[in-house]
Amino acid sequence: MPETPESLHADVHGDTAIDADQLVRITSLHRGFLYQHLYAAACLLRFKTAGMHRLLVERDEDLEAVLPGHHLYLQVKTRSRPLQWGDVSGAVDGFAAVRARHTEGKRSGQPQLVIVANMPPGPQLAAKMETADWPGDVTVLTPQAAPPQEWLPPAWSDLEEGIAWCTHEAAQVPFSSLAPLTLVWKLAAHVVYACTGHGDQAFTADTVEDLHEQFVKELQTFPVLAHDYLPQADEPALLTDDRVRLITGFSGAGKTAWAAHAAQHCPEPLTYFDTAALTADAVAGGLARELAARHLNTDQRTGLPHASGIDLLRAVHHQLDGTSVAVVLDNVHRLSATELKQITEAMPTARLVLLGQPRPDQTTLTAHLGITAESLNGWNADRVAQVLADAGAPADAATVVRLITLTGGLPLYVRNAALLAQNHYAHDTARMCQALTDRQHTAPTAQDLILEETFEGLAPHAQTTASLLALAEIPLAEDELSRLSQDAGLGPKDCARGLRTLGGFGILQRTGDGLTTLHDATRALATDYSPQHADTQHQLDLTLSAILHDSLTSGSASPRRLARWARLLARTEQTDQLLPFASHDYFFDQPFAVDFKPTLQMVADDHAARPIDRFDALNPLATLALDADDAAAHKQLTGELTALADTHHEDWEIRETVVLAGHQMHQHAYDRDTKALNAAYLAARAALPKNSAARRILRYNQAKSLYHAERYTQADTIALNLVETYMAHLRLEADDIVGASVEQVAARLSGADTDLDDCKRLADCLALRARCRRQLDQPFGLAALHALKFYQLAQAWRHFVTIGQDIVDDFVELGDLHQAMKLLDDALLPAAQQQTLADILLAVRAQRAVVLAHAGDFATARTEINNLLNYHVPPRQAQEINNQRNLIEQLARLERPGPG
Repeated sequence: MPETPESLHADVHGDTAIDADQLVRITSLHRGFLYQHLYAAACLLRFKTAGMHRLLVERDEDLEAVLPGHHLYLQVKTRSRPLQWGDVSGAVDGFAAVRARHTEGKRSGQPQLVIVANMPPGPQLAAKMETADWPGDVTVLTPQAAPPQEWLPPAWSDLEEGIAWCTHEAAQVPFSSLAPLTLVWKLAAHVVYACTGHGDQAFTADTVEDLHEQFVKELQTFPVLAHDYLPQADEPALLTDDRVRLITGFSGAGKTAWAAHAAQHCPEPLTYFDTAALTADAVAGGLARELAARHLNTDQRTGLPHASGIDLLRAVHHQLDGTSVAVVLDNVHRLSATELKQITEAMPTARLVLLGQPRPDQTTLTAHLGITAESLNGWNADRVAQVLADAGAPADAATVVRLITLTGGLPLYVRNAALLAQNHYAHDTARMCQALTDRQHTAPTAQDLILEETFEGLAPHAQTTASLLALAEIPLAEDELSRLSQDAGLGPKDCARGLRTLGGFGILQRTGDGLTTLHDATRALATDYSPQHADTQHQLDLTLSAILHDSLTSGSASPRRLARWARLLARTEQTDQLLPFASHDYFFDQPFAVDFKPTLQMVADDHAARPIDRFDALNPLATLALDADDAAAHKQLTGELTALADTHHEDWEIRETVVLAGHQMHQHAYDRDTKALNAAYLAARAALPKNSAARRILRYNQAKSLYHAERYTQADTIALNLVETYMAHLRLEADDIVGASVEQVAARLSGADTDLDDCKRLADCLALRARCRRQLDQPFGLAALHALKFYQLAQAWRHFVTIGQDIVDDFVELGDLHQAMKLLDDALLPAAQQQTLADILLAVRAQRAVVLAHAGDFATARTEINNLLNYHVPPRQAQEINNQRNLIEQLARLERPGPG
């Protein structure tokens, strides 16, 4: 239904006003007042641009602007029709008195009357304004006319135009903490109040600055840390000699927390500025406001030009000349490379630390800035163990390492995982890690929520490339990835494009030797994009297995590659390669050996399998039981081996004879039955060639079994004889190894056809002799040190570390703490870390803490031992660590001077 004129005057209840003319007069009156007040607000917004001294309201005219050498009198009018002479005659005639006051010197400055109106002059007034007797110091300013002074706001046709103009102008006010429209209404309200005669009717520069809220007292500060800060691994300093630095990391990497904590210990004043809540074009101006509020005094702020954005930042920086300024600019990934470059160039003497997430144009940005991006390394194992322990979900060293692999050690992800283990997995961190690996966890993690958005935005070729790197788990060379990608239907160009894309988002990492891998935190999520077809997945496993086998046989062996290859053999059931590997001594040195028990047990239980395959599965199972000191399991497995031998004796060869006899002798050692032990030895020896390697191995197993049966003298005698035999076999003299380095011994052996297995066997014999002599409380000379050298030559790192710990104890007993610490720091700790021997690394560190205490460094010793107590370890190792802690405290008490 069309609206009637009468309905336009209906009030909120739907009823019409009784006197419509009265309503028109009221609205017109208020419209006129609001127009006038808005114009005054507009003058306040132009206050600084005009160089105004004062703005007065409701004095001789509606507004008076006092400027250097000028005094403007402004009368503001609104009309619904063209302006008539009668509308302005009173003001023009009355201005004569004002002019006279200036002429008489009672008021300073050149006077000028400006009549501001929303309508153009009518014909009569327009004609009168053109006559010669129209006063030269009187101007009628309408929407169609230009202001008589450049700074003066224009006349507007209506209120809407006035509000829009004022809002645009308010947006240009530097440093304002108010939204532009809010500032406009605030200024208008103050004008209204001043027009009532209350308070001061004059606005000055100081009051205008306060009204604009240009310099708020609550400046940005570093966020309050939600938790006690735990340092990340090898943290960089917050401020360095570099003028501009870029620190990148996924959300949750702890960049802001790192900066906030470092700022507490920084001797220089720092300005923190977060770009997150601002549009890109507002960042420069906001930063300028922050710096001005912190570093400039009132006079300096007043002297700033009327500018905005990057121009204002330049002006502030100019005022800061000579002042040391350091800025932490957070969430810079929201800005383009060009915008960041402009900001850094606007502050050429300030030091800037830029914090942000990885970005596709990061290479462009770092090239523009001439810098190299840095990243935080995440928490180390001790920090992760501490967080898990605090959450009531302690984990062993291997699980801690696994969680770091899953989370990259990023603080937010680790804390989230700890809560997940606590609340959803009954404090079982290992079970939670398995669920995360299998992508079967039901509770969402911060890691998933943050990274899924990144992965969903990737092109298919980048997703596939990421899934292949996730499948590999270990870093790959370019040709290896290309070979793998062919099975996934990804051509070389698409694979290369995928790598570039992943690199731009920080998902890709390159190692120092030119290999490529995924950021640890992204690997589990990337597996979601693996090929779903079982045949394709199986083929990829086979291809990767072949790639790793080729690299291992070509000399590119590494503990991680070896472990991944072995797991692939089990996953693809390539028992023809897995079983020979599991029968080698080298297998049992690996921390992953115990993980293959299910696969080995499957073969051992398969009565349809070849007898030799079942034998090769039972042997490592029995050896693992022996290493775990599980007498019952070892007895059962030895019984199965014996039964298999009795049934298929005709198929057995020398190797099988030695292996079986070794397990039988160890079983007799458990029973302390040395008669049966020696009988088993003699029975097996009769089937072996004289002076053969097999006889030497059998003889060593006899000595080792005698040691376990506590027949130390017999074991020592055999071990000494074997040392001499192996030395002769390797064509070595005592002088070749006494005082010689490992490199010198290796050089001595290089001329002969040396089997590194024989080096390892010689080391075993030397180590056994040292232990026997130690049990007999008799000197054992350099046997342990020589064993250490040959274990290193054979790369038998677990044995290397174990015998090295014995030597450390010897050095401590001799009082040579320097040599003890040197061996720990230069050899044992690096070996345990580089070979990922997580289970014995804690034992080495606990031993190091004791050595530190012996050296008087009790603070470091306590810190180290307390870190180890956060790990979940077997009861026997936990008791050993507690004993070492008690020893440290005992040494500390002995160090303190007594009373008196």
